[in-house]
Amino acid sequence: MRRHKSKLVVVPLGEVDFFQLNKLTANLSALFSIPSDILQGMKLPKEAHNIIKNQYFSTVLLQKLELLKASQREAVLGILEEDLYNATNAYVVGDSDRLANCSVISYYRIRQEFYGLPEDERLVFKRILKESAKHVGRILGLSLCRNPRCVMYYSDEMFDIDQKGEKLCDICQRTYYRIR
Repeated sequence: MRRHKSKLVVVPLGEVDFFQLNKLTANLSALFSIPSDILQGMKLPKEAHNIIKNQYFSTVLLQKLELLKASQREAVLGILEEDLYNATNAYVVGDSDRLANCSVISYYRIRQEFYGLPEDERLVFKRILKESAKHVGRILGLSLCRNPRCVMYYSDEMFDIDQKGEKLCDICQRTYYRIR
């Protein structure tokens, strides 16, 4: 039995640049050879916001994204500008729930301005693409990769994200097409 998802559904959470979202969705669709849709934006749920940390709890966002699925065969990716954290990390760039087939990615720590550097939209797009691809790959059944040039490589620092490639390595690509 194939575990192929029927499509990738991208959901903007709060205010997100639609041009970049459209470009990101097209790139992810091509990378994973899967059709995609962009849903109308969703307000960030108040219950996900931690007022003390001024961050959003990724687990709550993932639960809300799961409710948007039209079928079990959809993979959902939420994109937001605000900072994220989860139960085990003070901050995360993204988070995934493989059972729910949902991921969420934040621009917050990917932007150059976060580090006091000048804005660079081209670099920011590459970073969001790589991290989104890693998390979409996870919900499509791939594991993290040990190849530092593979998009599925675990990257916990911006340097690692910047150094890895935008494509699946040969091993991950073969694995992906085998599990599709």
